[in-house]
Amino acid sequence: MIVRFRSLALVLALLFAVPFASTVLEAQSAPATKKIDPCSLLTKAEIQEALGKPVKDGKLNTSANAAVGFPCEYVVGDYGAFSILVKTIGPGETPDKILAGLAKPGMKTADAPGIGDKSFFAFPGYGMVQLNTFKGTQYAIMTILVPGLSEDAQKAPAEKLMKKILPKL
Repeated sequence: MIVRFRSLALVLALLFAVPFASTVLEAQSAPATKKIDPCSLLTKAEIQEALGKPVKDGKLNTSANAAVGFPCEYVVGDYGAFSILVKTIGPGETPDKILAGLAKPGMKTADAPGIGDKSFFAFPGYGMVQLNTFKGTQYAIMTILVPGLSEDAQKAPAEKLMKKILPKL
C-alpha cells in the first residue's frame, strides 16, 4: 500500500502542477492579500460525509511550488486523495486563460455553473476530478480522486464542498 500511495502521490503531484505551469510562468507579482489556510476551510467530517469514505486528517503540503501555493491534502479511504488550494488570482489570470491552457494538451473540461464567480471542472485522467472556482480575488482548486467512484460521481461532492468553503474566502 505504501508503494501504491507513493506512486499515486507522485501522479497527483504531476497532474496537479500541469494546469498551472503556463499560468505560473506568465504570472507577475500578485497584490498582497490575506493568507488563507486551506486546512481550515473544511473539516474532516465534512469531507467524509460528502465523499462517503473515511478521511485522514489534512496536512499542508509545504513542499509544493510556493509560487502556486500550498494545498491541504487528505487521504481518502486507503489510497484516494482530496486536496484544496486557494491562491490570489495573478495579473492576467482568468478562467478563460486557464481553460485555454487545459485545452492545449486536450484535457477534458466542463462548466460548473452557480458556484462562485466562475467555476469549471477539469478531468486530468486516472479518475481524478478538479473543480476550479474563481471568487473575487481568490482562485480555489479542489482535487478529488476516490478509487471506485466515477468522475461523474465525484462532481456533486466537489460542488457541495466548494460551496461550503466559498463564504470563508
